[in-house]
Amino acid sequence: MKLNCSLIIRKTKISVLFLLMLVASSCLEEAVIYNAEPSLDLQLPLILKFDQINCSYDAETEMLRYYLPQDSLSDFSPLIEFQKSSELFFNTNKLENNQLNNLGFVQINKPYQIEIRNGKTTKQLTLIFTNLPIIQIISDTKIYDEPKSITRIQINSSEKNHHFTSFAGIELRGRYSRDYEKKSMGFALWEGMDRSLEYSSELLGLKKNSDWILGAAFIDPSRIRNLVSFEIWNGLNNLGNYHLGIQSRLVEVFLNNSFQGIYVFSELLNEQLLGVDNNAVLYKGIEWANGATKFESFNPEISINQFWNGWEQKIPDRKDRINWSPLNNLYELVVNGSDEDFASNIANHFNIENLIDYYLFLNLTLAIDNTGKNSFLFAENDDTPLQYIPWDLDGSWGILYDGTKIDYKAILTNNLFDRLYEVDVENYREKVKNRWLNLREINFKKKNIAGVFDKYFKLMKASDIIQKENLIWDINLNIEKEQMYINDWTANRLEFLDNYFGEF
Repeated sequence: MKLNCSLIIRKTKISVLFLLMLVASSCLEEAVIYNAEPSLDLQLPLILKFDQINCSYDAETEMLRYYLPQDSLSDFSPLIEFQKSSELFFNTNKLENNQLNNLGFVQINKPYQIEIRNGKTTKQLTLIFTNLPIIQIISDTKIYDEPKSITRIQINSSEKNHHFTSFAGIELRGRYSRDYEKKSMGFALWEGMDRSLEYSSELLGLKKNSDWILGAAFIDPSRIRNLVSFEIWNGLNNLGNYHLGIQSRLVEVFLNNSFQGIYVFSELLNEQLLGVDNNAVLYKGIEWANGATKFESFNPEISINQFWNGWEQKIPDRKDRINWSPLNNLYELVVNGSDEDFASNIANHFNIENLIDYYLFLNLTLAIDNTGKNSFLFAENDDTPLQYIPWDLDGSWGILYDGTKIDYKAILTNNLFDRLYEVDVENYREKVKNRWLNLREINFKKKNIAGVFDKYFKLMKASDIIQKENLIWDINLNIEKEQMYINDWTANRLEFLDNYFGEF
């Protein structure tokens, strides 16, 4: 008989806590506990609520943060809640508990003084409104790589579910980024605390899914290269070709009573997001594998597990079956096939329009780490061509995977692209050249690229989140300088690529 140790421990904690509560109830009046541990059902004590939504609290800076859907409100009159044994003052004005209170004109990134009086105790806090959705993680255990730890996720935003709360299983993400102080995380929505059932929900206006990612973007001094890259890739669908991609949002994250700064909230590629079943295949490039993920060579002995030639099988679920057939067929053609075979059959194995756009996209962003690893290969079934889906583009737009700045003068390729060029399959060279010229008129226009970056830089500047990020992680980001660097680098990159593809 197997025992659920975590359940036994939790029940023991419940008994001890219940006894402590009985003792405490006979003592003094309830006191506000600010830097408290989560309750057994993973809740934090009430400090201040607006319209039934908790303000998130950072114990180190004595700061409360609350999401506003716009930069200012002229007549902010929320339903206010705080602990019944307390008195609360907003900029010296006493507030009424469990009632609508008119706070007047409020705006983001302006400090407001909150005073909480509880008996003989007075606490001074600073309230700041932000224009970025807030994700509150509440956990009573350390978050590990695996297995997932039980947590509660609360999301405050302007979407139709403007306040979302759920149990979830959370874990650390990133093969190398786990070593950084600021951690990337992923979580799956759980129906309860027993970890038995996952479920799906729309979050922050994104497609319904059960699994989500919080990217720390710690090596990226702009914090938005990955986000902007995804948006530009997804925008290519407006020009005739349909590609699969990731949607993302900028958010702020709190872990219990600790502000973690800015994160990129993203979709996770899985069966539900892609709308497929186990007949599909999804391979993730995780290693260079001596050039295997760049199609320079491969080990022909097909693996019987989920890892092969630097790829990891994500779909089908490895517990159901291992399917390397589409990738093996592609390897045989690209690495071993004659020019004649390659020209006749490559379109059966890979979507050529997708290859062209991915090649141009890689070179636009100069994402050096993404020509083999840090990408996905996807096909709906064994009979449909594979296609690329971009992934993990922090190292782009003038920086490497570790944040080191790089020059704009380089061309990215792999053996698959090289063979397409050399054999000139179905006038591949002319198609690449014409597609580049076409994209340069709209999606890859310097002004339009700068506009996508500027949209997110403005969001961060308005909330002053980068100043908070610098304080939290003891760094010195300067997004004004970073925006100038990206704009200058992009202008030079576009001119360089115009010359290159003009002679393609």
